[in-house]
Amino acid sequence: MRKVTSLLLVSSLLMGSASMVYAETAPLSATPTEHPHMKKRPHGAPEMMLMKGIVLTDAQKQQIHGILDQGRKNMTPPSKADRQAAFDLITAEKFDASKAQSLVDSHAAQDKQRMLNRLETDNKIYNLLTADQKKQYQANYEKMKNFKHPAPNAAPQQD
Repeated sequence: MRKVTSLLLVSSLLMGSASMVYAETAPLSATPTEHPHMKKRPHGAPEMMLMKGIVLTDAQKQQIHGILDQGRKNMTPPSKADRQAAFDLITAEKFDASKAQSLVDSHAAQDKQRMLNRLETDNKIYNLLTADQKKQYQANYEKMKNFKHPAPNAAPQQD
């Protein structure tokens, strides 16, 4: 009985280690960025890409966290009433264009305010940077500006 138990234990350990070795050498399935129809593009929000490679001092980091916290306080999430109104429009038997237009106008005003707050926050952060850091920020902007984004409705090019 002892031999059978030890044989089972050894064989299970061998099988487990063999599967681990195979798992490390087996090719992974294609991720979306490796798909042949998709071009590789930078990840992350554009604001974060602009700060890439800029080394901040501890004091700058502290100030930026404070600015971002203040910016978050100025943000207003959509109200429950707006979400309910949108849901009611979607699920209504007949589409009410006037209600939809008023809801869209309300959202546009909120989006405008959100954009103003974000631009103000980004400006405050930029003005904290030193001259060298601002040069790096500008260089990052040039890299991002020259990166080609495919048009959303563009047909794939035939070679």
